[in-house]
Amino acid sequence: MSINIGMSGLKSTTEQMNTISQNIANVGTIGYKSSRTEFQDIYAPEFGGGQMNGVEVSTTRQSFMSGSTTPTGRNSDLAINGEGFFMVQSNGQQMFTRNGVMNLDADGYLVTADGYRLQGYDATDTGQIQTGNMGDLTVSTGDMAAKTTSRINQGLNLDANSSAIDPKATPFNREDPKTFTSSTTTPVYDSIGGEHEMTQYFVKTGDNEWQVHYVLDDQKTPMQTETLRFDANGKLAQPVGDISLTFTPGNGANPQTVAFDMAEVSQFGSDFSINKNAQDGYAPGKLAGWYFETDGTVYARYSNGQTKAQGQVVLARFPNQEGLQQAGGTRWTQSFASGAPLTDVAGSGQMGELRTGMYEGSNVDLTNEMVGLMSAQSNYQANAKTIQVSQEMTQILFQNL
Repeated sequence: MSINIGMSGLKSTTEQMNTISQNIANVGTIGYKSSRTEFQDIYAPEFGGGQMNGVEVSTTRQSFMSGSTTPTGRNSDLAINGEGFFMVQSNGQQMFTRNGVMNLDADGYLVTADGYRLQGYDATDTGQIQTGNMGDLTVSTGDMAAKTTSRINQGLNLDANSSAIDPKATPFNREDPKTFTSSTTTPVYDSIGGEHEMTQYFVKTGDNEWQVHYVLDDQKTPMQTETLRFDANGKLAQPVGDISLTFTPGNGANPQTVAFDMAEVSQFGSDFSINKNAQDGYAPGKLAGWYFETDGTVYARYSNGQTKAQGQVVLARFPNQEGLQQAGGTRWTQSFASGAPLTDVAGSGQMGELRTGMYEGSNVDLTNEMVGLMSAQSNYQANAKTIQVSQEMTQILFQNL
């Protein structure tokens, strides 16, 4: 009887030491969750189940307590502050992980270090997230096409104290600063991505009245001239609304129309100033990098300074996360005990928030594990001693027969 009890103790403490050793070995593993061994008594059936006959392992339970987060300086790394899991898949098999160190593979897929593809909502060609359309997240490695400039939003002040210039006596000449009062240049882009300079030359012709000449690139003469009139409070009175220019760039690009938003053009008694000069076009660009935002949206960054959404990470949580089935490494699969996953984006319900530029480390407490290992070794030695003593007593008994 005592030998059986000792043998059960040896077997159980061996499993406990294996679990502790596994925890210690993964103290530096990103996203690792520690486990603990739990025991239960064994009762001898020949005594009606009322006498103890040793111990056995009842279960090895996982702890999903969050580990500490470590900054990495890479905006392609994510850590979850909450109960959520990243959803990954390989060959159609869906798994769940807390390891948020992501990379871009040769085919443009966002993958974990072991090659599992990150799951999330797709995005359209224009960067709109397609909520509900979930699949493998990718980053387009192709070039971004140019966008034709169609609008310029400018905010500027013309100096009301400037001296008037008689356009008949002093005709406008872009190369002669004496023929205009002030100027500003805005880059514009055509349909094939060519960059052009659109320069506005402002000429004060009288009280509250100005002419503005629009010159494209190095043209000698303006393509268009408009008259600006201001009221006594320095607000633009004419024209009402935008000033539109239609022109053909001359490099094989399509004709284009550019609208100048004049709503923030003023004439006050202060120096000429520009507080806004933004246009909506851009040149073509090559992929320069990618990164995550805290809502899980992944963006591609291009050499032309533009960014475009590529998709959005979807997180999963479970009614009973301790019921998840380990699938190797830092991955889990759902089970009957865990229940089906509930999915949503970061910041929703109990999914948790995402932190960019950091990862979640192992939740193993090395000090506690070392103490537990020493305790398990002591229990192992005690059970071994029990078997030894039982064998010696049995030997003495047979010698005395």
